[in-house]
Amino acid sequence: MSDDNYTVNCDTHGESGGAFICQHLVNDSEKLGFYLGYDPERPDSLHPDAWCGECEVVLNREGEWNDVATAFADIKIVCGKCYENIRDKNWLEDAEIVNTLLADCREYLEKKQPKLVEQFKLDVHERWDWDQTTGKLIFSHDGEPQVVASVQFAGSFSTETNTWMWAWANESLDDNIKSGSKVVRDIGQQRGYRKLAAGHWPADVVDAWEMTAVLAKHIDAIGFYRTPSDNGFLYMAITDAVWVVRS
Repeated sequence: MSDDNYTVNCDTHGESGGAFICQHLVNDSEKLGFYLGYDPERPDSLHPDAWCGECEVVLNREGEWNDVATAFADIKIVCGKCYENIRDKNWLEDAEIVNTLLADCREYLEKKQPKLVEQFKLDVHERWDWDQTTGKLIFSHDGEPQVVASVQFAGSFSTETNTWMWAWANESLDDNIKSGSKVVRDIGQQRGYRKLAAGHWPADVVDAWEMTAVLAKHIDAIGFYRTPSDNGFLYMAITDAVWVVRS
């Protein structure tokens, strides 16, 4: 099923694309589990089909989505915003393990970042420009390039909605600039970590920094950078950087 092919007029959130969930996840459900059905033809979907823990038990028992499993799930359609709210209330994970992962990644980036800033004077350049086609972030002064860095976009933080969106979920970004974020997404899906697996969720600037740190560690980045956008900031991990040598 594809949420792009359905429009929902939600009483709370207005008109938007639809998302499919089992009947048990509707009506203010909490902590029921949130299992995702990934469509290989749409791996970057923000709202893959979802079902609760009881449906997962039935599905495993039946071995497939047969008449019994389908009838038990009795799939419903909701708007994307409702889907995200339901997901966040029902997702189950080991918070201690997730926090340990985040702490490890923060420590990694906290050690890398000062060295990067010092070596390439990232805090003193007059101007920056990035090109997602080439995957380059260019720092310049007086119109002359000074430092050229290779980057992978982590995602964006909106100060208007206080939400984080992973780069892989942003359709306006080229694939080459967001391949690293897909590595993080795959880890989140395999281990069941919501903040890594979900493309869009409520967040603050600390979350944005932590998600960038997760990306940085898993692609062996040497640091990170953020640039302002129309409604917040875009975060990226720097994989390498060089001074431009002028004759």
